[in-house]
Amino acid sequence: MTKTKWTLIIIGSIDLLLIIMHLFSYYFLFLKPTGYIIPIAANIIVLAIIAFRHPRINNLLVVAGVLLGTAIMLIFAFFIWIGENSYKKIDSPHNQQALVVEYRKFTLGETTYYYDFYKTKYGLIGKELSDQSIQIMVQGTENPGRLNAEEILGMDNSEWVAKRIVRFITFEGPKEIHLDSDSRQTDVKSTSPDSQFIDKKEIEQFIEKAEQKTDGDEISINGNTLVTRYDDLSGQYWIEVQNPDDQAPIPRQQCTRIVHNKERQYYMLEECTHKWEYELYPITNE
Repeated sequence: MTKTKWTLIIIGSIDLLLIIMHLFSYYFLFLKPTGYIIPIAANIIVLAIIAFRHPRINNLLVVAGVLLGTAIMLIFAFFIWIGENSYKKIDSPHNQQALVVEYRKFTLGETTYYYDFYKTKYGLIGKELSDQSIQIMVQGTENPGRLNAEEILGMDNSEWVAKRIVRFITFEGPKEIHLDSDSRQTDVKSTSPDSQFIDKKEIEQFIEKAEQKTDGDEISINGNTLVTRYDDLSGQYWIEVQNPDDQAPIPRQQCTRIVHNKERQYYMLEECTHKWEYELYPITNE
């Protein structure tokens, strides 16, 4: 077999590998900042050299092919450039496992921050956690300190609450990224700061008491103390969120109710003073 055939087999195998990896959401992390520009450029250069050396291929066709490939590469590079994606790796204290965060922002009146996550073992190949991307919209008046994208997500204060779960205290409250799909159920016990499991029935009973407009019932979840309140004169009821020593994930405020969000698999505090909703606690399976 000639060198030309071996070269074509090698470059074709690399292309096939990248395509298969992309279909299954796996990526070479060192290629992410430049997308597929490096493989595209390698293909153009290798194929151009082979074509120029082949006696049966018109050199004008080779030049046209190189120009077309270069144009495609430049267009692709332009979209990468305007995307301004940044990357940060968050290493796990448990083992060689790590989480890579890909983030960018878009500003038009308000600023929207986009975060995608990749789990990786050795930092070479990453698996995209495509169902756990985070989008946070911040109005200009809500960000007087001009927090950057890393501060909006809370990257520097991220915490591995379990071997496969990373918690971020974001601008919108705590959010968790699960490196394994089953960790959303099996690692619930490890998700609270004090590692104390909360029985689903306790939360359900508290929700029922709140709906019955009782006053003074309490429950502690992830460091926050929730207290049902009812005012006889006005007929108003609410849930008071207490945050001892300001160490719990949710700031002190008032909320209207707790609901089940089956799509996000969380009990949610809704219609709160600071914002509409907060993730309170994962919904566990019986």
